[in-house]
Amino acid sequence: MKQESRTAGIVAGLLLATLGALIALSTSQMRIAPNYAKMGPQIFPYVAAIALGVVGLCFLIQAFRTGSEKLAADTDDTDWKALGLIAAGFVFEILFIKWLGFILASSVLFFTVSLGFGSRRYVRDIIIALVMTTIAYFTFTKLLNLQLPAGVLGGLF
Repeated sequence: MKQESRTAGIVAGLLLATLGALIALSTSQMRIAPNYAKMGPQIFPYVAAIALGVVGLCFLIQAFRTGSEKLAADTDDTDWKALGLIAAGFVFEILFIKWLGFILASSVLFFTVSLGFGSRRYVRDIIIALVMTTIAYFTFTKLLNLQLPAGVLGGLF
């Protein structure tokens, strides 16, 4: 495995594991009303935190594999442009979700991920992003009664 690929695997693994730990820590500090059953609104963040930790651990294990243990994908070079686009989308959402709101900030993230994966159908990707994030927003806010930030679109619904 090239050193660059190993370094990318280590960095990605550590970042994912750290993100999982931060989500778990943040979730553990949530104040939950006593009227919730055993499975309250904390279950999904905990599942996401565990999944991120497991994926991060898998990245780390794969980064340290050698010889016959390597997977075929290990020979590929890291696409830093794609990784940068996806990371930029995450950073954008983190920075602007309160101001823009869940729908717009998550749509930008969806779009940057599609760009990172090589899509060049910009209009289609934006439409899908807006539809999917709008469905997710209303599912969480109206059906599950979990508030997501509405941001600049707050007066529309």
